[in-house]
Amino acid sequence: MRVLVTGGAGFVMSNVVRALLSGSTDTRAVVLDLGGRDEAAAEFVAPFAHRIDWVGGDIRDESVVERAFSFGEVTHVVHGATLTHFEGWEREDPGRFMDVNVMGTIRLLERARRSAGLERFVYVSSGAVYGEPVAGTPSGPQPETGPFDLPEMYAISKFAAEMVARRYGELFGLDVVRVRFSGVFGPMERRTGARCLMSAAYHMVRAHLERRPLRVTQGTLAAGGDFLSSEEVGEGVAALLRAPRCAHRAYNIAAGEFQSMKELFEAFRSAAPGFEIEVADESRAEVTMNPEDRLARWNAYAIDRMRQDTGWSPRPLAEQMARYLGWVEKDPERRCPQLD
Repeated sequence: MRVLVTGGAGFVMSNVVRALLSGSTDTRAVVLDLGGRDEAAAEFVAPFAHRIDWVGGDIRDESVVERAFSFGEVTHVVHGATLTHFEGWEREDPGRFMDVNVMGTIRLLERARRSAGLERFVYVSSGAVYGEPVAGTPSGPQPETGPFDLPEMYAISKFAAEMVARRYGELFGLDVVRVRFSGVFGPMERRTGARCLMSAAYHMVRAHLERRPLRVTQGTLAAGGDFLSSEEVGEGVAALLRAPRCAHRAYNIAAGEFQSMKELFEAFRSAAPGFEIEVADESRAEVTMNPEDRLARWNAYAIDRMRQDTGWSPRPLAEQMARYLGWVEKDPERRCPQLD
């Protein structure tokens, strides 16, 4: 198996690369990322360095994509290169989301459809496509069937790229699968040129390292969501890539249950005894969440499809938190640097 992973030096995709290579000695990876061979990512996948080819460049550049396919016959693609949501970026240049997330996807699909040995193309979308609650939004875990609401350019571009990928599959007989993640935290989370908003878990670890309480708003204590470690996501995508048959075209990779912030705090406290929180106003709080956000993209995501088709299930939340903290503590200031 030779897998091309775009955005492979990033937060979640580096975990995908690691899961793929650790799960099979016969697997090779081509990592295409805007910054090329990133030092942190290279260290993260160092045990498998002899099975990785690195390509630096923009996913929209035809020559860059062509080079990524030049190391040998690509059998699988995981397309995770993306521009993530940040309101400031959206106001400055809303068209950039469509250019990177949609046109970049088209560029990759155009090359992939000419690859005779391609077995499966996984497009990495986002739970953001579920948007805000609308008529028909379920109160139970959010299924892959929607309904869909697209509140920002990021979500619009991700859903548009989903539809483009689906149509390419239909037109050219490609095995195209789309995946949507819930709220991800964990190893390799850091600010990059494509990502600047950090998870609540990141702030928890940072507060623990500084031996101080985490500052949260009062409303945050009553909030929650579906939280999953990047390690679990990596293993889920790897399982989906290796599944003999995918009965569905879209899959959620998530915890599968709504977890309150108090549960998240307790899960972390089991790994970091003495961890405390402090209620603060919004001007001082590091984590601000709306307790009314409980449905659609804020809900638990149904994962029955993943369980049935791949056998994948996430580890308990406390174990995920312990593994994340253990990874950070091996090099704290590099793996969870202080934020401005």
